[in-house]
Amino acid sequence: MILAGLLAAVALSDSLKIQSAKVDITPPEPLPMGGYTARGARLFEPGGDHLYARAKVISGRKQRIAIVSCEMLTIPGSLYEAVSKRIPKDTFLFLSATHTHSAPDSQMLNDRMTFSIPGIASFKERWLDWYARRIALAVVNAEKQQGVEVDNATCLQYQEPFNRGRRQGAVPDQTATTVMLNPKNSGQAGSDLFFSYAAHATLYGPERMQLSGDWPGEVARRLDCPVLVGAIGDVSPHVDGRTSEEMIHSLVAELIENKVTNRQLVIQFAGANVRALRRTIKLNVIMAHPNMGKFYHAPQPFAESIVRQFAPPAAKITALRIGKLAIIGVPGEPTSHLGRAIKAYGLSIGFRSVIVVSHVNGWMGYILGSADYDQGGYEATLSFYGRDEGAEVVKAADEALRELAGQRA
Repeated sequence: MILAGLLAAVALSDSLKIQSAKVDITPPEPLPMGGYTARGARLFEPGGDHLYARAKVISGRKQRIAIVSCEMLTIPGSLYEAVSKRIPKDTFLFLSATHTHSAPDSQMLNDRMTFSIPGIASFKERWLDWYARRIALAVVNAEKQQGVEVDNATCLQYQEPFNRGRRQGAVPDQTATTVMLNPKNSGQAGSDLFFSYAAHATLYGPERMQLSGDWPGEVARRLDCPVLVGAIGDVSPHVDGRTSEEMIHSLVAELIENKVTNRQLVIQFAGANVRALRRTIKLNVIMAHPNMGKFYHAPQPFAESIVRQFAPPAAKITALRIGKLAIIGVPGEPTSHLGRAIKAYGLSIGFRSVIVVSHVNGWMGYILGSADYDQGGYEATLSFYGRDEGAEVVKAADEALRELAGQRA
């Protein structure tokens, strides 16, 4: 295994307060599974793992931010809105999904999914309310905790070759990131703020009918922190093993146990530089990919009507700054090429680390560059705004980064 490391000890000029909580979001009754249409409408079976929402609340000088990672497939916009209404109004919400394919189908929580498609669950208001209350409880419970005062953090980044491109031309970002908190009071134990890596949570296939957090769930269990999945629109996990369980064990062991650093870099942060904002993505006309009907063996006019009803009419980039660390949340699944473009821009304007996260505060489908869109295939058929939408997402992300960095547009 070849690793390249970056260890960034981040000194804060004034303390941050970090509060933590997790809440079980395992449904109390069997529900349809999501992720693989091959399962049809089958309900999950007993004997699986519990699923969780994990929250870290960061209080800086001017803002309070809740980073929440949920072991579920996607974050529909209606779920984000419902959770937002149930937490304090002055808490900025960064709500992400680990994209596990062994969880109940989150389309049940999408209030635009009011029609029936084989293998995909339709909207159930009861379950939207249930999930929103449970996820919001993670934030509320965190804010009730005493928390810890943090003087500095360690941003550890290293290369792990356990993902691969699943489309022609895909080059995955193989950077694993752990942000570790160092309490101001030496008598308090340190903890991890979050862990991030880019790979679909698909080590379990459609044959599994029990619940599982897949590899992100196991990382979260071991580190007891949110897991933020990177730009995964064309990225799958790549690890050896005879069974899914063996592959998950091997991947997690490599990701969190075998960290090797080749150089250290000390970065001075200003504690007041904790900020969060959202920027609107310009959406082009909602349209089905020209090959969507053919790909799914359906009339193209039918595909067009479904996409117009299903695709969200609005979407936003969610951006966080913690000193010289920037986190860009995308409401969907951007390809590795687009993630790399966002990251490169952030580094060019002064950030020391830029992390692009999929499935944040909404889901607008797969997000591809124009050439990738023209290439077609599965991901392109779930891209709902035409061939230029990837450029619009990058543009909105760059605008958010520029504002976080204090530069005018």
